[in-house]
Amino acid sequence: MSTSNGVQLYDPVTEFCALYHHTTVVVEDQLYIVQGYMQYIRNGRRKGAANPYLRFINLNDNITVAQSGEHVHVVNNRTEYPERIPATTNPILWYNLYSKQLLMFMGATVNPQAFILQDESNYNPGSPTELWVGTYRDDVQRRYTGDTNNYDRWSRSVLSSAKNPTGLLSSRTNHFDVTSQKGYIVGGWVDAKENPTNGFIVWDMFSNTWTNSSMPWTTQGDGVMGTFWIDSTRLIHVLVGGYIDGSYAAFDHARVYDTQTQDWYIQEIQGDVPAPRVNACGAVAYSSDGSSYQLYMYGGSENDDQDARFLSDLWVLSIPSFTWVLLDDSRGEYAPGTRSGASCDIVKDHILAIYGGKKSAQAGQVAQCEANGGALYFMDLNTQTWLETYDGASIQPNYSVPKPVYDIIGGDGSGGATVVAPPGGFKHDVLATIFAINGTRVINNDWTESPRPEVTSDAPAVGPSSPPTGAIVGGVVGGALLIALAVFILFFLRKKKRGIFGSSEGKTMIIINDIPVGGRSELPVHSDGGSYQQNLSVYKDPRAGYSGYYQSTVLGAPTTGNTQFYELPTSYSKPYQSATAQELLQSPQDEAESPNSATNLVADHDLPLPPTPPGAPAPQFRDRV
Repeated sequence: MSTSNGVQLYDPVTEFCALYHHTTVVVEDQLYIVQGYMQYIRNGRRKGAANPYLRFINLNDNITVAQSGEHVHVVNNRTEYPERIPATTNPILWYNLYSKQLLMFMGATVNPQAFILQDESNYNPGSPTELWVGTYRDDVQRRYTGDTNNYDRWSRSVLSSAKNPTGLLSSRTNHFDVTSQKGYIVGGWVDAKENPTNGFIVWDMFSNTWTNSSMPWTTQGDGVMGTFWIDSTRLIHVLVGGYIDGSYAAFDHARVYDTQTQDWYIQEIQGDVPAPRVNACGAVAYSSDGSSYQLYMYGGSENDDQDARFLSDLWVLSIPSFTWVLLDDSRGEYAPGTRSGASCDIVKDHILAIYGGKKSAQAGQVAQCEANGGALYFMDLNTQTWLETYDGASIQPNYSVPKPVYDIIGGDGSGGATVVAPPGGFKHDVLATIFAINGTRVINNDWTESPRPEVTSDAPAVGPSSPPTGAIVGGVVGGALLIALAVFILFFLRKKKRGIFGSSEGKTMIIINDIPVGGRSELPVHSDGGSYQQNLSVYKDPRAGYSGYYQSTVLGAPTTGNTQFYELPTSYSKPYQSATAQELLQSPQDEAESPNSATNLVADHDLPLPPTPPGAPAPQFRDRV
């Protein structure tokens, strides 16, 4: 790295030791890696700071795991990836297939990284309303290759609102659904691990609004979440683990959110239950016939203590049987081994790609570094084998249900599951309806539903303070209404045929396996074994009674009734130039910010904690290296 005043900067490539609490996303045949907390190594001593560079991997490469660092492309050109992008961990990163854009925002602030910044004045701790949009360069003069950074223009914009949230939100339990053009952020931590939130944020891209509501339980800090399309018309989120209502949730039950009824439901899970853990990662897959869905969960640590034992096991939660199956202990020669804070992605439909993660639990231990970012591992889920060599170009994208799973749920690799409900039945008839196979609904008749929260008659009507304006926004909203009407009609006809309204006709299960997921379910967990005390019953979202949303007590006060809206966005990529939300999200052409020359460098030192927002505890990531 360059020097100034005799001070040598740390090199995020050659002095790379470890990267964790980063975020990844698969875009076509590339894996993009952003942000996170990085350990640097020099003369045997580690230092911790942010990851200042964008990284990507060509998923069509022939990659030998032992030399995987040779295939990690590092974007250190500050025109392509500005130094002003906030230094955060666990930021939200979504890929929108329709606009071919990367959307990045939020995340927990990382300490001022004086020994890696070219110019300290470029340090950006981030803001709750700051959005960065990566634009795909569809240049006819440049042929696409997997070895090219196809997101070399980033624009900064602002999510405006009457009252900003009280702090940055770090949440790995999030998902962007490209079909409905909605993004979901479930819980997380505000500014630091000590401040969990009950916020449930939904972004509706059609109307360009953010809606901040609350979950029925008090707080939700992290967890592992999988998002699935059921019968091609029903989107659900399945959430396990997490720091809930002041205690750590066990993995013996799941919380299921149905986007159609806007309700939360609790379902018990069968089988051997995974040990309590934090900072695991997860990813999802479908059987080819849609008879079962799998949520994979890998690694993590027993707790957040510095001397916590790290884990190496790979578990799979099969749905709708809601059964845990231990798939592998990750101790083979080519396995990633014990690590915490890694990322999980499904590539080529059946390859689980693990990247990064922290291997050394204590600062006093000998550093277990992965030189040059060589922290990439692959498991073939079809054969349950950790690969010595991943040959991306020759891998056929066909997923098979693992044998240890179908030995329990029935069928074979292509599907045909015969165990289509938990042994004791579903705890609520809505879940039985959602997961009905061939018209069969299995309900636990002994289950008693707890009373639902009442909504008082004086609850205000909630909605946007003014309708969207302009021909573009009007067209988008009108189109959204037409799509919603068509989906409703299709849903009604399909459900009537399925016998929900009294017919006994069988149903045909249709699963759209080629819908790009967009955001991934790569989520750390929090659990130290204790269950939280609450009825395992249906949770009715209080907003349903008056078409509004219950406001989070952590992320800000309501601005319209009980609803807080964030309208997208105003561009700040060029001085004195702004763009509408639609213009920015469809084709932002603003030039990326260019870094200044290296000045004001400081000596190598342990860094202070970042500035603390009013009313929020300071981040603790540096102390946990």
